[in-house]
Amino acid sequence: MTDRTKLSRRTVLRTAGALGIASVAGSGAAAARSESASSEGVDQYIGVVDRIVDGRHVVILLEEDNQVVDQLVVDVDEFDEIDERDVLLVVVEDRALRRYQHLPEKPESTGRP
Repeated sequence: MTDRTKLSRRTVLRTAGALGIASVAGSGAAAARSESASSEGVDQYIGVVDRIVDGRHVVILLEEDNQVVDQLVVDVDEFDEIDERDVLLVVVEDRALRRYQHLPEKPESTGRP
């Protein structure tokens, strides 16, 4: 069994910011949904790839505070590389995937400390 380092929510959000994820909203206001700082129609989630259906559709479970709150079905062509159980930081705008970033592992908590 491998010893994995737990990433704090702050580390994940800082990394996402450094990668330009937050700039997707145009105003740079895309923040964690649980903090109620999201732009209208733009939300950020931790997403876990639940399954890939017929090699064409990727089903992503969207989590908030380590609870599944929704799911998103995306065409497999939207991803450079994707596998079941991949952990992603995703930006969703009007129920559509706008941006994603692979994470090495699922953060321990996505809510406020």
